[in-house]
Amino acid sequence: MKARSAVLNLGAATVWFMTAAAAVACAQSERADERPPVSEGLTSTGRDDPPADSQRNQPNRPAEPALRADAQRPSFETKASTHNPPEPPLGSALFGGRSITFKELFETHDEPDPPGGKPWPDIKEPGPDFGDFPNSSFTLPKGRSYIEVAPLSLAGPDSQTPSSYAAPFLLRYGVTDDLEFRIFATGITHVFGSNPTTGFSPLALDLKIHLWDDKREWLLPASSLEVYVQTTWGSPQFSSGWEPSLNLNFDLPLAEKTNLEWTIGYSGVQDAVNVVTGQRFVPRHHFLVPIVHRANLNRNQFSIQWALEQDLTDKLQVFLHGFYNGGILIQQGTGTMVGGGLFWQFSKRLVGFGSVNAGLTRTLPPLFVQLGFAIAL
Repeated sequence: MKARSAVLNLGAATVWFMTAAAAVACAQSERADERPPVSEGLTSTGRDDPPADSQRNQPNRPAEPALRADAQRPSFETKASTHNPPEPPLGSALFGGRSITFKELFETHDEPDPPGGKPWPDIKEPGPDFGDFPNSSFTLPKGRSYIEVAPLSLAGPDSQTPSSYAAPFLLRYGVTDDLEFRIFATGITHVFGSNPTTGFSPLALDLKIHLWDDKREWLLPASSLEVYVQTTWGSPQFSSGWEPSLNLNFDLPLAEKTNLEWTIGYSGVQDAVNVVTGQRFVPRHHFLVPIVHRANLNRNQFSIQWALEQDLTDKLQVFLHGFYNGGILIQQGTGTMVGGGLFWQFSKRLVGFGSVNAGLTRTLPPLFVQLGFAIAL
């Protein structure tokens, strides 16, 4: 009986010992996985490895784990290499699918930034506002800035204004991730004709606030609120007083490489009268032809700009666009204009753009051509 009890006790002790040994081995394996990589020729303590003869007398150690491929890359490349879940089909929530709360519907950011923040420079995210007529709904990350310039902007004559040249620019700075401060102007401006004149168009002070991201399954576009005021800080021949403007910008991705963008605005303008014909109009660049034109009334007008954008390659994007009653960043007067153009990304910092456009009404130039670039600082 005593022998049987001793055997049972010995068996229990053996099971306990094997279990404890397995637990210790697992803990050592986990610590080895967490151990930082060791340089060749050095131990984890930083000392040189012992000679090969002394290693033969050492007990077997678990092999150092191989460094993962993604751990060798910068944080932004690691993020880019991960596979994000596919976007839900456009409008799918309207025809079935999971419900969504009001808070989720209007949230501004789906996911937090990866460790190390967003990659920079990045001229594609959020991308330039110059190039096509509407402004995007997205803002620059906090502390980041863009410089956007269109040094070649040529417009033919319309029914009231001679041909003109301008070099508009836009300076952007991210105050927060969702608030952007901007300064823009038509810049150096020259009007041809029988009374040619050159000057600097007044500055505009601008704020853009990102409101929410898009929800494709609900056909909800991303949106931002943009408020600016046109100042009198420029050449007097191109100034028509202080003019406020209120705008809503929208972006709706129709497919992985197709985006619909539009801006709706309500702006203060000063119209003019042609004393010969009696026609009322909003002059291009706020310029009045001496003797022929007379400043008239300050009023508010509705405007809309739109663009359909398509990515053809990683570097090339083409677009069709148009406006009714002018664009935010160009001052071409009232009427309807349509055109097309492209963006070409030269590097992570630099993108170029160009467009050819046609006015469909007599108060706009029949041909308007623009070339420019944007730089991420």
